[in-house]
Amino acid sequence: MMYDEICYESSFLKEAIARIDFIAPIEELSKSLPPKLADALSKHFPISEPTEAIAQQLQLTGEKVRHNQTRFTKWTFFGKEREKQLVLIAQCVFVRYERYTTFEDMKGQFTAVVDAVKKAFPDARAGRFGLRYINLIEIPDLATPTTWGDYIAPALLGTMAFFTQPRHLTRLIQVAELKREGLDVRFQFGMPNPDYPAMMKRPQFLLDIDAYVPTVHDLGESLQHMERGHGLIQELFEMSITKQLRERMNARSVSVQE
Repeated sequence: MMYDEICYESSFLKEAIARIDFIAPIEELSKSLPPKLADALSKHFPISEPTEAIAQQLQLTGEKVRHNQTRFTKWTFFGKEREKQLVLIAQCVFVRYERYTTFEDMKGQFTAVVDAVKKAFPDARAGRFGLRYINLIEIPDLATPTTWGDYIAPALLGTMAFFTQPRHLTRLIQVAELKREGLDVRFQFGMPNPDYPAMMKRPQFLLDIDAYVPTVHDLGESLQHMERGHGLIQELFEMSITKQLRERMNARSVSVQE
């Protein structure tokens, strides 16, 4: 399969997240945020709402259990309409989008964040990078909550054939994990059922794809992983859906080979 530029007028994307976990905590961030870094972050995330948080840790010493609490500041920024979020703490930095425009916009803003963190903390390195897209497809006029043949690729629905009476299902989620192009990919798909453990009533299908690199690398390399991760996520998503769903999402400027 090959996919060129694909853009949808409307989509079922609920969240898009890009995250870097630092190999070692940036301890300064537990108490303060350098002013120049704060200014750089606020260019794309202008609403600043720092909060105090508590990290709890259990330590076993012989037969005794000790509870240690550490207070730290969670540096949280939002977009003008709270449509996106940036969080920076000593252990990690991530951006989260509930209202998604394009990958180019997301990558450009995440690049600005990473560059600002690199400038403020030159010794910081990544221990893990992840890019995750969570799509929750909901079709109100579906015949039944389990009849997805018109919208989801038949091969992805193969397990359904095992259940001779699918109306009895209360949940069906599957997980596939693979390695490609130096990335690990975790793909969760199926019918999550928000009313679980009751019977399925709402026709929802989950396509949750997480592409990540769990090895140490420079912060700048995360942006290269982000580009490749997006390509893999897009490929898996397009393989998972049908022409009918693309039409329902009002696909435009699409070149698809099936």
